[in-house]
Amino acid sequence: MKIHIWSIIKYFFVFILILFFIIVFKQNYLVFLLFPYILLPAGLIPLFIINVKKIKVSGGTDAAAVDKGNDIIFFLEYDNPTYLPFLKCRLTFNISNHYYGNKNINYLNFNIAPSKKDRIYINTMTSKTGMVSFNAKSLLVTGFLGMVSTYIPAEFTVSVPVFPTDSGKIVAPEMPFSEGYDEYSEPDLKGNPSSDIKEIREYRPGDRLARIHWKLSAKTDSLQVKEMERTSVMSLIILPELERNNIEQTIKTLDAVSRELIASGERFEICLFNNSVCDFEYFVIDNEEMLYECYRNMFFLPLYDNEGSAREAYYSSGQKSSIILTVHDRDIKLYEDNLLV
Repeated sequence: MKIHIWSIIKYFFVFILILFFIIVFKQNYLVFLLFPYILLPAGLIPLFIINVKKIKVSGGTDAAAVDKGNDIIFFLEYDNPTYLPFLKCRLTFNISNHYYGNKNINYLNFNIAPSKKDRIYINTMTSKTGMVSFNAKSLLVTGFLGMVSTYIPAEFTVSVPVFPTDSGKIVAPEMPFSEGYDEYSEPDLKGNPSSDIKEIREYRPGDRLARIHWKLSAKTDSLQVKEMERTSVMSLIILPELERNNIEQTIKTLDAVSRELIASGERFEICLFNNSVCDFEYFVIDNEEMLYECYRNMFFLPLYDNEGSAREAYYSSGQKSSIILTVHDRDIKLYEDNLLV
C-alpha cells in the first residue's frame, strides 16, 4: 500500500481553512462540517482497503491470429462485485513483438464502475510478423480521498501471432529425386530415421532430446543417444535461418516458398532451430493450417546473429539426412549432404 503524503497535506490544509473561518469570522455553522470532515478518512480508508481486494482483473483478445497490417484488439476485463466505484485506476503495460522487443512502458487510466463486469479495449497496429504480446505489469487503484493507493494482481500476458501476408510467387528449387537411392548406391547415412535403433553413442551438442536413452544414461552417468536406422525415402526439409537482422524478409521468403510447395502438392517439413538449447523441432506441412502451427512455434524461438548457424548445427548434430532447403533473407539454397546442389 502507498501513502500519498501530499494528498494528506492538502486535506489537512482544508481542515485548517475551515477552522480559520470558524474562529476568525465566527461562522459557527461551519462546525457541522468540521466533525464529518475529521471522521471521513477514518471511515473511507478502511472501506477502500476491504473492498478493493475483491476486484478481479484479467486480459485477453478476440483474435486468435491476424495477418500483418491488420490491427490487434486486446482487452482488459475487470469484475467489481462491490457497490463502490473506484474512480482512479492506472494500468501499467507494454506491447511488444517477441522478435523485436519493446521496452516502452504505457499507462492506461480508467474508472471501475460499481457492481459491474466490463472490458476496456486497447488497439495496436501490426507492421511486422511475429508474436505480439500485451504484457500487463500492474494495476494501481487509488482510494476515495487520494490518501492511499494499492496494487491489485494484474500480471498477465496475452499473445497473438501475426502471420505474413501473401508474399507473391517464388519458384522453389525442385528435389533432385523423389524415389530415393537404391540399395546399391545409398550411403549408410542417407534417408529418414526408422524406428529401429542402429547403435548407442555418447551425446553430441545439437542432438535431439527425444533421442536420448534416459535409462542407459542414468546407469552410465553420461548422456547416451540412440542412433536410428535410416530408410531410403528422402524428404524435403526447409531450414529457415532465424538470423536477427533479416528475420522479416526471411519469414516472407519462407512463407512464399512454403505456399508454392503446398499448392504443388509437395510433401515437406520445416525444421526449426532453437539456438539457445541447440535443438531442432520438425513440422510436417500438409496444408496452410499446419504452416500456421509451425509459425506459432517459430515466433517464440530466440534469434541469433550469425548467418548459417542453423545449417552448421544441423549437419554437425546428425539430424535427418535429406534434401535441405535453407532460407535466409531473400536467398534460397538447396543442399544435399552439406553440399550445394
